Amino acid sequence: MKKLLLLVFISASIYHVNGQQIALNSQYMFSSFAINPAVAGTKNYSPLTFTFRRQWMGMDEAPVTQNLMGHTYLGKNVGTGIHLFNDASGPTRRTGLSGAFSYQVKTGPSSKLSFGLSGSLTQFVLDRDRLITEIPDDVAVMNSTNNEVIPDVNFGMYWYGERHYLGVTGFHLLETKSDLFDLTTPVSNTLDRAIYANTGYVFAVGSSFAIEPSVLFRYMFNAPYQFDGNLRFILKDAYWLACSYRMDDALAIMLGADFGPFEMGYSYDLGMSDIKTYNTGSHEIYLGIKMSKNAKKTPWHKRNRIYSSFSSAN
Repeated sequence: MKKLLLLVFISASIYHVNGQQIALNSQYMFSSFAINPAVAGTKNYSPLTFTFRRQWMGMDEAPVTQNLMGHTYLGKNVGTGIHLFNDASGPTRRTGLSGAFSYQVKTGPSSKLSFGLSGSLTQFVLDRDRLITEIPDDVAVMNSTNNEVIPDVNFGMYWYGERHYLGVTGFHLLETKSDLFDLTTPVSNTLDRAIYANTGYVFAVGSSFAIEPSVLFRYMFNAPYQFDGNLRFILKDAYWLACSYRMDDALAIMLGADFGPFEMGYSYDLGMSDIKTYNTGSHEIYLGIKMSKNAKKTPWHKRNRIYSSFSSAN
């Protein structure tokens, strides 16, 4: 039984690393800067967010992910941001940072198009001491590189208005094949090019209720595509309930609240893939701080992420 669980875990981990190199949280819709550098500076405040995700509860050494990110506007049409991430799975760890710069152009009375560029450094670490192989000192493991630093570049576009948003991002455009500190040795953990596209729209229902459907499409070359469908219900400009369907993977339920300068959220993912038999789901916590003069409690249509750039503050 233990061998079976180990086999399932390794298979899922391989899929997680190769098919999903970017550790995507369920609550990315609340911190969309994580999936698009063009989002930097598109709010009328400076958000600082932290997410913690514990995947596949009940399985030893299952993936654990942390993200710390913040972005701000430098001027009327210029934004910048930084994203630090750590993704550990069994004996492997992926840690890095990404710095972004964006520029927005007006496309209408209440819409803008933002262009974003980010550079990233990702370190891959393999702890060989935590590996147990059938063949002692297996050459395939012992001869592999256990510490690599890989640079890359990402580019995104983000069109947003009073009720809509549409974003497209290209990740790992360089597909770097060399370790930054060992250029002559090919890396074993390559960053393969990936494309993300997401869109959403807010429907106001009365003065205190809104519904926001959204979708996310992910495609990495030489890997199956993935699709998310999300639906968020917003009550009294401050509380939300959301559900998300991740194709062939999981169904997520999310709760959140906005307390003016602070916001928080929680997500529970119920697995739908074959691995669901061996775990009790995934948990994720989201915390956010709005750091600016506009961080006080303001009407929802002025502090919501797709309205924020068109408030009277600008």
